[in-house]
Amino acid sequence: MKKIFIYLFIFCVIITTSFLYSCKKDTDCKAVITVRYLSNEDIVPGATVRIEKYDNKISGTSDAHGEFRHTYDLEAILDVIASIDSSGIPMGGTAVIRLKPGETVNQVVYIQ
Repeated sequence: MKKIFIYLFIFCVIITTSFLYSCKKDTDCKAVITVRYLSNEDIVPGATVRIEKYDNKISGTSDAHGEFRHTYDLEAILDVIASIDSSGIPMGGTAVIRLKPGETVNQVVYIQ
């Protein structure tokens, strides 16, 4: 009788473990780009931000905190380009971001 309970317990542990590992993990890759001036490190709201590599191109505008956010399905290494036309003077900067599954990656782009 004890052997039946031991086998039943082991069976339950195996089933429970398999259910836990079969659950969908968070594999989204979140990118947070912060745009700052190189001269004084102030944030730059309203800057145009492009994240791209080959055919994968996303663009948007930095918010009031100088941030642009986007979520990707897969990990990647992408180029980041930020630009703004300040008083008729075009300013820009570049950086590279490496996205990792299940993580939020922050990258600062300095423009000058």
